[in-house]
Amino acid sequence: MAAAEIRIFLQTLFLVSSSLSFCFSIRNSIPNGFPKFLFLLPFFFLFLYLPLQFQTLHLQGLFGFFIGWLASFKLLLFAFGKGPLSSPAASSSLRRFLAIGSLPIEIPQDTNPSDPNPILPHTYFIKLGLLILTFVAVYFRTYLHPNLYLIAFCFLIYFLLEILIGGAAAFVKATLGVELLPYFDEPYLSASLQDFWGKRWNLMASRILRLAVYDPCRKLTIGIVGKKPSAIVAMTATFAVSGLMHELIYFYMGRVAPTWEVTCFFLLHGVSLSAEMAMKSAVGGRFRVPRIVSTGFTWWFVMTTSSWLFFPQFFRLKPEVRMFEEHAALWAFVKNVTVQLITPFKFLLQFHMK
Repeated sequence: MAAAEIRIFLQTLFLVSSSLSFCFSIRNSIPNGFPKFLFLLPFFFLFLYLPLQFQTLHLQGLFGFFIGWLASFKLLLFAFGKGPLSSPAASSSLRRFLAIGSLPIEIPQDTNPSDPNPILPHTYFIKLGLLILTFVAVYFRTYLHPNLYLIAFCFLIYFLLEILIGGAAAFVKATLGVELLPYFDEPYLSASLQDFWGKRWNLMASRILRLAVYDPCRKLTIGIVGKKPSAIVAMTATFAVSGLMHELIYFYMGRVAPTWEVTCFFLLHGVSLSAEMAMKSAVGGRFRVPRIVSTGFTWWFVMTTSSWLFFPQFFRLKPEVRMFEEHAALWAFVKNVTVQLITPFKFLLQFHMK
């Protein structure tokens, strides 16, 4: 299986890079708008299809998120002259266009090269160690209380995304010499749902969804229902689309029909966020909850709703079993390849000694 997955991995990289290279070559040839949208639509469907080729959970989730979701949405925005691929930073070179199109990164418009950030953040290796610890905790799940196991798995997903995306960002920084917009901003410090979803968690996806869903919905409805109701409608639509894309990623990983629990999770959070913002507007800053209380309540709400609606469908895919099986298969493959590479040298060494 490992050899077949590596072959599919290389084929997918070729298809993604060649598709993005073609999109880069026609960036100024076709005017932005519906004509370019129709022209790029086959690539959009190709990016949605590519994650279906993989059989391992890791690559299904990785390519489902990076290519099936983010890259396809970036192409849609690119068709209308918006989003990361339409920025001057992306259009200035093919290498940048490929990196921004295929990875969950975005180059800010204004950077200060005289004061660059380190290639890897100082906390990267700390989070790598915590990722290993959470892997161990998940492995010994039979010794954990169900609530502790759920918390461990939440942090496993967070640290895994941090390590993967941080590693990709470090590679881009080292090869292209550019600064990147942050992807996470310590989400465990969130003091409200607005803080969690808008400023700390999955910032790349938030920026994409704002451009692709929130802004168009707000523009379409503001003249019909008014300023504040249009914001609620746009926010609800944004969370609904996010839920649908998570359903798609779950389908990539399990090949089972959606149960719509995840979509309900995001709709619930969209409604709750709207209520939170309305409450803040009504209070007008006259009353502030202590930060330790608001942070605790935010995490209680996120964890409770996650255990109710987000994780059940995910756990039905048996992710911990499949992860450890795939790790064992990868280790066996690497061991086998290493033995095959070393065997000729051992034979030559023995022949020389004789």
